[in-house]
Amino acid sequence: MSFYRIYRPQVIEEIDNVAVREQLLSLLTKEKKQLPHAFLFTGPRGAGKTTAARIVAKLFNCTKPTKHGPCGKCDQCVTIADGRNLDVLEIDAASNRGIDEIRQLRDAINLSPSGAAYKFYIIDEVHMLTTEAFNALLKTLEEPPAHAVFVLATTDPQKVPATIKSRCVSISFHKASAVELAAALKRIVTLEKIPIDTAALTLLAASVDGSFRDAVKLLEQVSFHKGKINAEVVRNLISLSDESVITKFFESLAKKDARVLLSMIEDLVAQGKDIKIFLVDCLRRLQTELLNGNSDSKELIRRFTDAYALMKVSPIAELPLELVIVEYCSDVPAKAAGRAEGSESQGSIKKDSSTEFTPRPPSGLGMTEKPMSLGLLTLEKLTEHWKDFIEELKPFNHSMAGVLRSARPKEVSRGIVTIEAFYPFHRDKLSESKTKDVLIQVLKKLFGEKVKVEIVLGKK
Repeated sequence: MSFYRIYRPQVIEEIDNVAVREQLLSLLTKEKKQLPHAFLFTGPRGAGKTTAARIVAKLFNCTKPTKHGPCGKCDQCVTIADGRNLDVLEIDAASNRGIDEIRQLRDAINLSPSGAAYKFYIIDEVHMLTTEAFNALLKTLEEPPAHAVFVLATTDPQKVPATIKSRCVSISFHKASAVELAAALKRIVTLEKIPIDTAALTLLAASVDGSFRDAVKLLEQVSFHKGKINAEVVRNLISLSDESVITKFFESLAKKDARVLLSMIEDLVAQGKDIKIFLVDCLRRLQTELLNGNSDSKELIRRFTDAYALMKVSPIAELPLELVIVEYCSDVPAKAAGRAEGSESQGSIKKDSSTEFTPRPPSGLGMTEKPMSLGLLTLEKLTEHWKDFIEELKPFNHSMAGVLRSARPKEVSRGIVTIEAFYPFHRDKLSESKTKDVLIQVLKKLFGEKVKVEIVLGKK
């Protein structure tokens, strides 16, 4: 069994997120009948939302509670921890997001608990529910039976309707601090007797972006190493970037030395390093510079962030970063370019073949270049990620996303994406210039290509 399952907090005192622990302890000041019947847990993945939800279920159903909360040892606490309690239901809204599933829940909720004092419903990723499902859930939250309690958990609270939020007590889960992560890891290290030094633990904590779950998984990964585990062992085992490599990378970026930069990427790939992790390390460096007042880092942050998003769909992981490097190093300020052209015409300047690239306008600057196919976007890839494309459109316009559900990609050729709609109204709606601009923007974000969009009417 994995560390994360073995050492998942079982009682309130074991929760390492201090703010959450304090809020749950405050629940102990009231009788169970006075406690809220619905909670909304919000926060990033791996922050401990589901773990805390199970502990709240124990708080309601523990048969031998202490002054510090649920005991963690009675039959109710043990079966909840093991996922065997018939009165504690965990529902993944990402795969059970329709109105039918919520109606089934609503029909069953009036049945009395089989063995516990309360029936407990944990709905994970609740923001994935459809509008109709949310409406059905709202009715249940407004008039729940006395024995029912809900915990709604989400990584995206902005997508949860205000009517749902207003009927829940919200608890926010922030990213874990270095101190909180260290406390969680040290507890496991002590119990497992893992020979690891403080510097290695600090490096582990710094590499997981505040996620308890990811930190524990990485600790388990490095625990297989034989002998003393130091920072260098951690760096090699989880493919973290060496600080000297990142420093050299940024020095070469400042010089716009594309040849050296591309050679460094090639070496990292040959060494089996994870280019995504390397890019995240670079972004952390840029974030530090930005917070220290260096506004010049903003452009690279935007470019590197775009490259990271493209890595998810690129058939060659390092290609988006290589494209950014070539584009960035090819950018020449207009005045400098003018002077160079004048000098060259007088024969006083020579081209340096080591830095010669065909200039291309940088991505994301809203320039009106003609569409050109880079090979990143194909019909097969767009078809495969059609649902992802629709999800990305939702923040811009829900109705547009709804229309696209009944449309489909027809062709991708020569920088033109052709989308087939099957109703004249849908065709006209998608053909509006503002709508096309949004479609182009999202396609660029997902696939890294600036394209044109054409809408045609198809036959069903």
